[in-house]
Amino acid sequence: MRPSSSGRIPEGVVIPGGRLLLAFSGGSDSLFLMSVLSRVAPERTEALYVDHSLRPRRELEHEIRLNKENAERLGIPLRIERIPDGAVDKLASDKGIGLEAAARTLRYSILRRVCSSEGFSYILTAHHREDQDETVLMRILSGAPFYAYQGILQEDAAVFRPILSVPKRDIITYLSGEGLSWSEDSTNGDTGYLRNSIRHHLMPVMTESCRDSLSRIASSVAAFRRRFPPLDAGDGFYAETGRDAFLSAMPFQREEFIYRALSRMGYPGRIPRALAEEALRKAEEGKGGFRSCGAHFIFTRSSVRIYPEIRDSVLQFTGEPLSFCGLVLGSVVPDALTLVFNQERFVPPVIIRTSREGDIIHLRGGRKKVSELEKDMHLPYSFVLEDRAGIAAVFARILGGRDRIAARFLDDSPEGSALAISME
Repeated sequence: MRPSSSGRIPEGVVIPGGRLLLAFSGGSDSLFLMSVLSRVAPERTEALYVDHSLRPRRELEHEIRLNKENAERLGIPLRIERIPDGAVDKLASDKGIGLEAAARTLRYSILRRVCSSEGFSYILTAHHREDQDETVLMRILSGAPFYAYQGILQEDAAVFRPILSVPKRDIITYLSGEGLSWSEDSTNGDTGYLRNSIRHHLMPVMTESCRDSLSRIASSVAAFRRRFPPLDAGDGFYAETGRDAFLSAMPFQREEFIYRALSRMGYPGRIPRALAEEALRKAEEGKGGFRSCGAHFIFTRSSVRIYPEIRDSVLQFTGEPLSFCGLVLGSVVPDALTLVFNQERFVPPVIIRTSREGDIIHLRGGRKKVSELEKDMHLPYSFVLEDRAGIAAVFARILGGRDRIAARFLDDSPEGSALAISME
């Protein structure tokens, strides 16, 4: 049980309802938020600390010990997840992004997994007013499009930021009054990062009036964006929006739809303006597609879709769940569209791979080229399950198409193994 506190909680703190998962770094901001939560919502709050395995082990172990002590003192359950050594570097290399972005991607992946699997209502992060000001200034200096000047949203899907309007000075004053000690990330002093350079070189010389102006810019643009919200892209393996919605959208909304889709797929840079113009032309035609910026763009009479570019991959399937290309092949509870196999009919080895030109599947109606199936479904590719007897199935449902099974399995008992591809 935490000790009683007489410190006043600063104005501007907004705590949402439901079960809350605090993204806890151990720094002053997340410690402040943990302390506030221990006073107003202790029974529905848990905290999660992610060890990225990036800093010296001694520094990390000291930080973890302090985090455990603070969590115990405040009465908030704390769990610790460790990312394996080298995982952040590998993701940064594979995606062509910086270490900071790769660490953030892995951290949020863990937070979202825990939030979803354990029934939390929100992930809480401790972004405060100066974080908002830095974000707006960083986007202005980097030439980002104007809609990005809304900065950090207080609520974005399952992520909620309770202290976004609280100044840093109020956070430090509160922590000092509570007698709480926090850890400092040694990488925060590396001014090779644009945000850190702004934090250490520009923010200290900005007047309070200038900081308020940055916050007002974010509020004004956010209000504008509420009138013209982003196009819905879905949350599946690919991004999709309706063709009519795409054509009737403002130009910046189309650009944002493409940018957000490519960012989600790991593209590190800004999109060329010519790309948005080409997408508009294809959408007006309502057919065809092209490849750009590591993605496939597909246009139909009803939709605009963006698919990640997939490297050719071949993996052996033994019946156990198999991860590949950010997806999982495995047994599931069947529905009317799930493929059911008698796995005793497989002629090993069995592999799952990306489709190739020349692939043939034997369906009840005869031989069919997989490329023709993909063309009919407006897909850039699909995944095939293959054994020595040939292609056993084409998996396209995860891509917005229809899964197909070879004729030799059609008479199998419905009690067989139901296999499907889903997102990890």
